[in-house]
Amino acid sequence: MKLSRRRLFGLALGATQMGLMARYGLSTASAATVPGRPTKLLGIWLDGGLHWESFFAPLSRAGITKFIPTAQGGVIPFGYLPEQVENFDRSPVDLDAPGPARKLRGPIYWNWADPADTRGLNPVVNNQQIYRPWGYAWADPTYKLFEKASLLVGADQNTAAHTSGIVASMCGVAGSSFRAPAVQAVIANAMARRFPDRPIPNVSLGGELPNAFGLPALANPTVLRSASSVEPTLSDKRDSAWKGLRTRTDVPDLAFDGSPLPGTVPATAVDAALLKALRAERGVSSSGTDALMEQLYETYKGESRTIRRDILSVLGNTPSWEHLKNDARYPVDWTACIGYADVCGPGTSTGAYDFALRLLKSDLVTSVNLRASSIANFSFDTHSANGVQMHGNYLRIALEMVGRMCLEMSLTPSKSDPARSLLDETLVYVYSDFGRTFPKQGSDHHPATCALLVGGGIQGNQMLGGYDETMNGSPMGSPVALVEEDGQRTMRAPRSQDIAATVMNAFGLAPGKDFFIPGGYGVYDGVVKG
Repeated sequence: MKLSRRRLFGLALGATQMGLMARYGLSTASAATVPGRPTKLLGIWLDGGLHWESFFAPLSRAGITKFIPTAQGGVIPFGYLPEQVENFDRSPVDLDAPGPARKLRGPIYWNWADPADTRGLNPVVNNQQIYRPWGYAWADPTYKLFEKASLLVGADQNTAAHTSGIVASMCGVAGSSFRAPAVQAVIANAMARRFPDRPIPNVSLGGELPNAFGLPALANPTVLRSASSVEPTLSDKRDSAWKGLRTRTDVPDLAFDGSPLPGTVPATAVDAALLKALRAERGVSSSGTDALMEQLYETYKGESRTIRRDILSVLGNTPSWEHLKNDARYPVDWTACIGYADVCGPGTSTGAYDFALRLLKSDLVTSVNLRASSIANFSFDTHSANGVQMHGNYLRIALEMVGRMCLEMSLTPSKSDPARSLLDETLVYVYSDFGRTFPKQGSDHHPATCALLVGGGIQGNQMLGGYDETMNGSPMGSPVALVEEDGQRTMRAPRSQDIAATVMNAFGLAPGKDFFIPGGYGVYDGVVKG
């Protein structure tokens, strides 16, 4: 059944905002099939705010000289020279080329001739830095991951506060709480009719929950920490809770108001009694209570179907790293170090990537959102005197792990379409709280941020947008080509709303019909193929 969104929004929004929602008449689970578009989302939140410009280089030659420290640091390298910047596809780089669209490029800290080299001196920077291999996964010519990646540059988060910035990256609007559904929830809801056999559409593996904010109950996030957390919450394996109560009978599906719906619900005796009791509560109290009861009712039906599916066994039989490990350069148990061995840790410690892979490969989910960091659980929320140096080194390791995750997905055939890979059918959305002040200004919070989109339906090997290099200190974003919500093309500085809208547009979702973001929004022009 369609949840009464008017009642839920009425509790949280003013009359004007609710009028806008009514005007647009947002639909439930309405996404049409669009060939070549993704059907899954992997959100990766890199915790704390990033020096994006330390890994990617969307600056001109003059901008690098103005904003980036000269190459230094030895075995903990940071800063870079214009001569150090290369296109990841190794085509000639033109740092003075005008325009907001350029190939994906960055400062090269690795040794192209021996990417595993961690001892050699880099002659490009007059031997002031020792080679570091982390980040090479994005430029490895064997896999050409850069061809599937697009960097959106310089979006204004309209905040430099952590929680507000995370919310802005997830729904498009900065604030201490959500004023629109998270993109993860919107996409989970939109894919529900096309993929009804995905029992846990919206999964959170740590971090800010991807709030469904008034969408149907199926779009609410399911919080999981690891594969072991599935057993006590989404299965009936424990005798202490389920002995004598496991028998399920298919009963007619009824809406919260008692009207019949197509299909059945696999209910235990307890389930059937509880659903009946919830229906009986309808109309007893306020409309707000009814709305919450309806959410609980729909959630309970969804949980009954999930438990019947026995997802614990499905996950147990689904491998995580199975293809990339066949390349000896990319072992599963790889380790990275800051310096020679100042701080070391396994790549797998940077986030729940193993579990995320199993969830995506199992076809049990539409959206997975995970909190990620770097080795030693390094959060990028640091303001130390050597923050710029530490950020850059830890970020290269963190993005190496993201790259390896994407490579494994690119080598994994899709279960629903063998002609595509798991990466083809999944949009990977890498985001953080905000950017950071440019390196010559230290490592404080800065509202201008970037987002990295990889995989399904993305026009890759490009950076869209840039920074206003006429500014001093830490620049904001420069104008980029956008398609506004009314269909008009324009050039303006991007905002957080535009990144959220671009993510949803990649799935073929229509503004106003499938999603609405307060404050207006555009879509980055040229990101989505076709």
